[in-house]
Amino acid sequence: MSVALVVTAGAGTVVAYEVCRRYVLGKDAGAWAVARKAWQQSWKQATVVGLLAAAVAAVGIVTLSYLPTLGLAEVLVPLLVVGLFLLLLVFWCLPLVARFTNPTWRQLRNGFTLGLTTPSLTFLLGIAVVVAGVAIWNFMPVVFVAPGLILVWWCYLLERFFVDRGYVQPEPEEAEV
Repeated sequence: MSVALVVTAGAGTVVAYEVCRRYVLGKDAGAWAVARKAWQQSWKQATVVGLLAAAVAAVGIVTLSYLPTLGLAEVLVPLLVVGLFLLLLVFWCLPLVARFTNPTWRQLRNGFTLGLTTPSLTFLLGIAVVVAGVAIWNFMPVVFVAPGLILVWWCYLLERFFVDRGYVQPEPEEAEV
């Protein structure tokens, strides 16, 4: 069961991103139809990126296991690097998989490039993830709210980012009757 969750985590994140993106844009398509279409279009690439993120997380767990013997000073930098890679994979690469059609290697390259060349957004996202993690650690029921709030906020920022930089055309406004 847990292996299936790890394998489908990337595709599930892409589906969640696409449903959230439609919500942010105010599209009226049904959530199940959007989710099914997102799954069909990008499950292969999302699974590859998700498995890569799982491998990076495993490296982070192994690094964290050295904390009692080496101390925080020795493992802090590797943990920060692993955290940055996870942040880039989950919050930059997977949304690109949902939003654009490119080969997997290009999605990864573009995600890392965008994340590293816009450090203000990546840093802001990192702060939001840390705050959510602290909130979840201190009050477990927040786990049901914090990821969704971060996802809605990040979808809103990404859509503005993509439109401002000319990667996508702005969504046309509905004519008021």
